[in-house]
Amino acid sequence: MNTSKQRRLLCATALALLPLGLLGCGGTSEDGNTVYVDGLNIKSTLSKAGIYNVEITGSNNDVTISSGNKVGSLDITGINHDVRIQAGVEVDRIDISGTGNTLHVPRGFKSKINRSGSNNVVKEGG
Repeated sequence: MNTSKQRRLLCATALALLPLGLLGCGGTSEDGNTVYVDGLNIKSTLSKAGIYNVEITGSNNDVTISSGNKVGSLDITGINHDVRIQAGVEVDRIDISGTGNTLHVPRGFKSKINRSGSNNVVKEGG
């Protein structure tokens, strides 16, 4: 096999395996009063005392904010996140940008919600 074909095969193999290496990359971390969920395919349930902020970035993350929590700001950026706000959660401000993000809120939920990007939806549950 010539060198050019070997390089193409090596590149194709590396690109094909890249998504497998990224599965579950990232995680949940805190810095001061902000909780960060960053990465790919992260499943996280947030529950923290006092008022805190949440920033969700990356792709395909599944985040739940537990009942009784108080969130100052919730920033959702990236692609295809599912974010669930349980009943009894207070959120002052929500910013959703990116593509294909879904915010699930309980029926009657009130907050200031700003949306940009494409195919970002807010679903009110029962």
